[in-house]
Order: sequence, then structure tokens, then C-alpha cells
Amino acid sequence: MNLTDKAIARLEQQPLHFIDILEPLHRRTAQVLYAGEDGIQIQIHATIMQSSVSPQAAERLLNRLPRIPELFVAHESYEKEVFEHLCGGADAFEAGFCNPCLAAAYLKKEPLPVSERFTIRKLTQKYAQDINKQYHLFDDLPYIQERIQAGVFYGAFLNGELAGFICEHIEGTMGMLEVYPKFQRMGVASALEADAVNRNLAAGRTAFCDIILGNDASFALQKSLGLSLSDRPHYWLSGGTPTKEN
Repeated sequence: MNLTDKAIARLEQQPLHFIDILEPLHRRTAQVLYAGEDGIQIQIHATIMQSSVSPQAAERLLNRLPRIPELFVAHESYEKEVFEHLCGGADAFEAGFCNPCLAAAYLKKEPLPVSERFTIRKLTQKYAQDINKQYHLFDDLPYIQERIQAGVFYGAFLNGELAGFICEHIEGTMGMLEVYPKFQRMGVASALEADAVNRNLAAGRTAFCDIILGNDASFALQKSLGLSLSDRPHYWLSGGTPTKEN
């Protein structure tokens, strides 16, 4: 059994909690850095995702890395604490961020209905600046341009006007779902996500996303579309730019 299959076998014991690791492994878009009885560690571009069985194992796995990763996804609270400690403790960690999330995944096989009120199509680079201005969580024009270039940024149009957008992040999650204020409460978000779910189904993949705790509107949307939620959070973390001392 190779490392990828070994990692999948272990993570499938709790598939919903680890959907953000499992899907990249199934799609062969992640590199397995470690797969053992004490944990799993994968890399997707600049992001490290990890599952370990204890704080000691979490520290061992993190110490295998040549440097502190730009982004780290911890699947246990003690992994979050170990990562923060390696970043220099609470004071130093203020330079980074911590987003606790629940995973949501569409586990059914039936496509979702998509409102015919909107025209949904791939977006081109001419929309990149506007998307970057409108999106509320971060300001990263090069990333938006890269996702558009990858062909995974879609917009919903009403009477020829862009009403909202959604993309697929590098790790495969549905994300950056945003509706312009004048089009809110018109079903734009439901149409965009249902369309994204159906594209995943057609490709033989599981559609999944991360929901930051406290985002009640997103939780309501996932419930309305029939997505299943994980029973405990995972944590998206950034430690800023410090270098780990060996």
C-alpha cells in the first residue's frame, strides 16, 4: 500500500471531519509528506494539513518540516496549540490568524435544482479587480487571477449583470461565495453553490466547503442544500513569517 492509499484508509474512519484532506488525496492533487500510525501530513501548494493522534505526535510531525508553513490546517485543538507554540506563543501569533471551521460536504448522488432565473458561467479576467474589491475575507488579486485562469471561478448573472460569484480553492473547497448587496435575498448564493455541487458530481467528486464558526448565513445555506456537517472543528492557521528554530 502506497502512502496515499495508507493515508486514505486511515482518514476514511472519520470521512466528514477529514473531507478536506481526503478529497485532495482522491483527486491526486496533494503530496503525502507522512502517513503512519501516529498521524497524516499532506501538502497542497503552500498549505500543510495534518491529523495526529496526540500533542507529542503533532509536534513530531511539525518538526519534520523545514520551516513553519504559510498556512496550516489543524484537525485537533492540540495541533492548533502546538502550531501556535512553534510560532512563538500567543503574542507572536497575533501576526497570523486562526479560523475555526466546520466541514460541509454534499454526500448525496442526486444533482441539485438550480434556479433558471440566473445565467451561471465561467468568469474571465475582466472581473478580477471587481471580485477582489467585493470579496470580504481577504485582498489577494493575484490569487483571484490564478483561480480565474484555472477555470474554476463562476458568476451568476441577472439581466447581464454580475450578481454573485463562487470559486474552487486550490485545495478543492467551494469558496469565495459572495453576493452583491443589490442582489441579496434573491437566491443567488443557492444557485451558485448548487451549480458548483452539480459540477463536482458530474466529475465524480465530492463537493465540500469550510464554514467559519459564527457564519450563520452559510450554515443556513448548507442546511438548505442538504450538505452534511462535521461534528467538530478544524482550524485554518497562519503564523505570519517567523522561521522555526531547530
